[in-house]
Amino acid sequence: NTHAAYENLPAPLKILADNLWAIHSNAYDYAAVRPRATAEEKKHFEEVFTSTIYETEHPVVRVHPETGEKSLLLGNFVQRLVGLSKSDSAKLYEVFQSYVTAPENTMRWRWQVGDVAIWDNRATQHYAVNDYGDQHRV
Repeated sequence: NTHAAYENLPAPLKILADNLWAIHSNAYDYAAVRPRATAEEKKHFEEVFTSTIYETEHPVVRVHPETGEKSLLLGNFVQRLVGLSKSDSAKLYEVFQSYVTAPENTMRWRWQVGDVAIWDNRATQHYAVNDYGDQHRV
């Protein structure tokens, strides 16, 4: 819940976050996230996903278009913060991301037959866990 993460920030961090922009890119370290990926899978990923590198800037704080609530727009595609060194960016990113991943701002769904889950991607970060075995998913 990236809205709750924003709301839990101390006031000085909110002010800082409100004024920062992040550079997002598809130049993503796939191997770090999928350490068990085969060399062939990594090669295919690089050929398909990073054959052309794209970068775009987004504000670190996003205002939801329907609710007006502020949320942190981060995630693993953030490369650095605009105007800061890669090192300083990484430190600040970790501070902000620690609020997103704090247990009180996360949910772990234990799937059962017939379950349907709906969330608002505009205020959510995902971390999928491949623990569903051979169960059918739609």
